[in-house]
Amino acid sequence: MSTADIGQRIMERLAQTMDDEAWVSMFSPDGLASTRSWWCEDDCIVEYTAEKVRGGRLDGYWCVFIYEPVGKGSRARKKGSASSWERTKVERCKTRKEMIERREHHYWLHNPKRAKRAGKEVQS
Repeated sequence: MSTADIGQRIMERLAQTMDDEAWVSMFSPDGLASTRSWWCEDDCIVEYTAEKVRGGRLDGYWCVFIYEPVGKGSRARKKGSASSWERTKVERCKTRKEMIERREHHYWLHNPKRAKRAGKEVQS
């Protein structure tokens, strides 16, 4: 059994025995929510919550997260060249509609070729 398998089993066991509040305080200080991700042309990742965040610092908000590449391969700024990413921006939104506008803004901002083809003009 590999180390990754043992770690996964420990996390699964903890998740079964802990409630959301205990899990948040121990492992996720920002809160819990399911997320979706979009990979961009410049190798950034736009991630957004598919539901309101529960618990933690971002409780009750819809969020958009921007991850930028760091480390080996990050300077190429081509999709798939980086090996690790760092969260550089968190946008909290009170409504789902606002979150949708923010995620699409960041998507077009980090995908200039697609934005041009789609006729979108995005300013940073």
